[in-house]
Amino acid sequence: MTTKVRFHLANGPNKYRWQVRTGDEVEYYDPEDVILEMHNAVLRNQRGTAERILSGENKTVCAWVECDSVIVKPRGQFSVPDVKSFFHYNPKRRVHWFNSKRQDIDNTTHPMLATFGRLIIQPEITKTYA
Repeated sequence: MTTKVRFHLANGPNKYRWQVRTGDEVEYYDPEDVILEMHNAVLRNQRGTAERILSGENKTVCAWVECDSVIVKPRGQFSVPDVKSFFHYNPKRRVHWFNSKRQDIDNTTHPMLATFGRLIIQPEITKTYA
């Protein structure tokens, strides 16, 4: 079953937490407490919704990471991992996922992505931080 990971922005007790949804099961994680390791990950986006947000509408859910599995690891035992790339998403700035070169990376597949705080990173695969 596919898992979806996104940053939760709606008001309430889980605001600014990572939401992990697998089927009907939903869990929330504080980005300061954990690293979410996402395997066989795809960056997903609803472009039409993002275009409406860029045009001035209120933010709503329009992007997430889809993956085969998520491993939750306590952040306290890690230092900053070796990072190959950072991925960004903000429909108030761009209507797609983008990397440090500002390239459109919607629907790209990655063997492993991870959260680090509020960031989504692509760790160096040859290095481990577990």
